[in-house]
Amino acid sequence: PVLGVIPMLAKNASMEAALADVRSAFSEAYRSVRTALQFSTSHGVPRSLLVTSTSPGEGKSTASLTLARNFTELGKRVLLIDADMRKPSLHKKMAMENAIGLSNYLAGAVPLTDALRYTDIPGLTVITTGPLPPNPAELLHNDNMQILIEHGVALYDLVIIDGPPVMGLADAPILG
Repeated sequence: PVLGVIPMLAKNASMEAALADVRSAFSEAYRSVRTALQFSTSHGVPRSLLVTSTSPGEGKSTASLTLARNFTELGKRVLLIDADMRKPSLHKKMAMENAIGLSNYLAGAVPLTDALRYTDIPGLTVITTGPLPPNPAELLHNDNMQILIEHGVALYDLVIIDGPPVMGLADAPILG
């Protein structure tokens, strides 16, 4: 089922400005998707969501971040994970360092607490990708990813995974 339709912003338009204007079509569209998600199951919003698309550049990171922000506005605690280990962008959108993140945790190099990044948005915690691995699909397929999602669902109201595109890669189906 279609959860909503998000309009494309004009080339010179700022996402921040569009979201700040509660009457903008962009802002309203994301609130509509949030509401659709709240009614998508008999128990409300699914505890974890994977945001993906067919191709690169279709707005997965923007959608993931905007949905995360929209749910924190309702008082929800959200864990947002950038799992696009080939072309990550969430750290850029949030002006965060990306030296340590998901790849480090999945490889067993750091504990989960070292990968968590607390933001100035109340209720939002982020895990960036960290260094890009040579073998993203293998890393995403290991048991630590399942443990991370289970841990996230136990500690947060919602886990949103900013995933890679589906076409031509094993990464998104593995995450799904």
